[in-house]
Amino acid sequence: MVCKKCGAELETDAAFCKYCGETAYSPRSYDGRLIGFSSKIGDPAFTSYRRQSVAWSFIFSGILAVIAVIAFPIYGKRSGDIDWPYSLWYGLGIGGMFLAIALGQTLRKLLDKTYDGVVEYKDGDTGELYVRKKTGKLKKHRHKDIGGLYDYYAIGDRVRHHKGLCYYEKYDKSRDTRVLCVACASLQDMDRDNCARCSRPLLK
Repeated sequence: MVCKKCGAELETDAAFCKYCGETAYSPRSYDGRLIGFSSKIGDPAFTSYRRQSVAWSFIFSGILAVIAVIAFPIYGKRSGDIDWPYSLWYGLGIGGMFLAIALGQTLRKLLDKTYDGVVEYKDGDTGELYVRKKTGKLKKHRHKDIGGLYDYYAIGDRVRHHKGLCYYEKYDKSRDTRVLCVACASLQDMDRDNCARCSRPLLK
């Protein structure tokens, strides 16, 4: 099969061209829902989710930092392995590391961008999923240990990564009976409008 737009050779069951993104067959729908990326990504619930994820990252890291600052001096005093004030310095260092990790995650989310791509390859042994971005860069993900995610995507799927979120939205969901929540990564029945786990809108 040949792409009607760019002339590239396509696999027999390809839904769209992995080189130019042209749909390789007539658009279909599932229960009245058209193929395409959902406009629901603009829902305020996702803005709220992004803010909450940043806040929770700092709260969690802050708790770990406080534990480290308190625990190291206590351990040093009881065991005699670390003298004062070195035990406090160790605690401050470990606590600072947790806060630095939270800061790094926040910066990464702030600098993140929305992009489109195509699932190019899946490695069943390692659970790695490879997505070719439109820029040509290959993005690698490990999904084997996250229930259902590795099998949810198929080679040739056109996908979109949304800024500040971790998971991909499929362009063509017409053959799916479940849809992925791009916020919490749970798979939900296609007839639902909101995720049963986190209540965010399902992109369909």
